[in-house]
Amino acid sequence: MDTELDIQRFFQEVASICALGQAQQEERNRKGENYNLFSILSIERYELKHSALIANLLDPKGSHGCGDAFLRAFFEIALKDLAYPFEDCTLPHSYTEYYTGPISGDTGGRIDILVKSSRYGLIIENKIYAGDQDKQLTRYDNYGRETFGADGYLLVYLTLYGYDASKESTATKNAEEVGYFRLSYAEDILRWLEQCVRLADNKPLVRESLNQYIRTIKQLTYQDMNQEDIQKIIDLAVDHPEVVATLSSKRDAIAQGIRKKYIFAKLKEYADQKGWLYDDSESSYNEEEPKIRLRKEGWDGSIIISADSEDKKSNYGWWMNLWIGIDSKVTGAKKLACLEKQSPEYPMGWEYLTTPNWYSAENFPAMKTSVAEEIISKLNEIIEELGIK
Repeated sequence: MDTELDIQRFFQEVASICALGQAQQEERNRKGENYNLFSILSIERYELKHSALIANLLDPKGSHGCGDAFLRAFFEIALKDLAYPFEDCTLPHSYTEYYTGPISGDTGGRIDILVKSSRYGLIIENKIYAGDQDKQLTRYDNYGRETFGADGYLLVYLTLYGYDASKESTATKNAEEVGYFRLSYAEDILRWLEQCVRLADNKPLVRESLNQYIRTIKQLTYQDMNQEDIQKIIDLAVDHPEVVATLSSKRDAIAQGIRKKYIFAKLKEYADQKGWLYDDSESSYNEEEPKIRLRKEGWDGSIIISADSEDKKSNYGWWMNLWIGIDSKVTGAKKLACLEKQSPEYPMGWEYLTTPNWYSAENFPAMKTSVAEEIISKLNEIIEELGIK
């Protein structure tokens, strides 16, 4: 068997399938079939926006006008026929960023989505880009237990692909882990939204808004490719397992090559044009927290692109949970309006990037086409607000 020749043929056939899909996509664009307000407004990069939309759909009093039909469908579809718990209750209400008190040990914090009645609570922790906080699910579990009783609540952990929560998030004093229900946008939320579309058949504005959000979720989870084309590529992979094995074994090297060619190189070019210092010496797997630093000579601080490293044993040196922030020791520095979050370590602000994982193969297309452009756009906003010449 000539593995090199097999790889060449494999890529030629995949490229042919992708080229056809791209032509079909361009034709849909020409007809306006891909017009999507959620994408135009970049909702996919803001977890709070996703939480607000999902909370409204789950609220029987929401502006969708469908009563509790969407909430019932959530238990039936997303939660896989879990018994509907609000049957004998007054209509529940949904909240976002629900405040449970100051964070102190095993209690406190803000719940992303809470659907509650006087008897039952549906607690949803929504993770698209952000990493887990220390004892986060433990704190929300304790809130549910204390507020609704041991059997009066459900704790849900929602991520793009149904990942497990970190042990730090679920740790308890007894060295046990908190129980929770895993959900994914890629499967569970998509299936639920598709059912919501059917339920909103007689409400065209709601129905079309849901269809646009479904397209946004598919783009976010790389499912917007034609399903027939996907199956053709899967069939090719099945017929060429040696090629797939070779590529899979070199994933780390491929990820590193894509980062260097399509992200690092473009950011260095940008820094050179601006007359800034560019430093990616901390970007290797040998570092605990991979970093890129951009700094204007004479300015007391630097703009950092880095990754969370809450679990160093499993994420050591990986580009996962990516964020951009300002490292400055200026006394009394205020948060910039162009950055979402703030912390004692980064008082001038920081935020997660739209593509938060530069290690996963699912993100390779975005790393080639849009990651550097997004970062450069944010750098321009930061530089303009800082007033740095």
